[in-house]
Amino acid sequence: MKNLFKTIKLGFLVAGSLSVITTALIAEDLPNRGPIEFSSYDTNKDGFVSEKEFNDIRAKRMEQKATSGMPMRNVANAPDFTALDTNKDGKLTEIELLKGQNKQMQNNQGKKGMGQQANMPNFEDFDLNKDGMISSKEMDEAREKRMEEKASEGKMMKNIGNQPLFSDIDTNKDGNISKEEFLAHQTKQRQ
Repeated sequence: MKNLFKTIKLGFLVAGSLSVITTALIAEDLPNRGPIEFSSYDTNKDGFVSEKEFNDIRAKRMEQKATSGMPMRNVANAPDFTALDTNKDGKLTEIELLKGQNKQMQNNQGKKGMGQQANMPNFEDFDLNKDGMISSKEMDEAREKRMEEKASEGKMMKNIGNQPLFSDIDTNKDGNISKEEFLAHQTKQRQ
């Protein structure tokens, strides 16, 4: 009888350990909070996110959060796939996903009373020559212009000393910041 109880206890110990390991493996795949990266959604690596990929990853995150005792709040308010698919082609590009995530974070911050970070500039504010890329010179000029505008309004720019370096945003190091790089950086800043 003692051996039976030892076997049962060992079984529970193994099952519990496997549960912890499984939870840890899931946790490595998706962040516990904040936006999920495009590459995590694009499970077949075709450069787009299908509605199935989107819903599968969202379900995986909800399961991960529930397993760790942290169920997702306001899931009903989260945008669905069709809200993010702005061109209605049945797949999400990285820009569509990033824009949707940024919009959702702004809405959430507004509801928390933290403001909508309305002073965060848009890509177009920096792309002075409208060529779809931001050069280092354009970034410097746009920042200078923003500081002058704020000063003329009698306002100071917060955290001016903590502005990211151009090289921090230019993740592919090609000497220009694309709209995708810009939006990805803003997404990280809002977390």
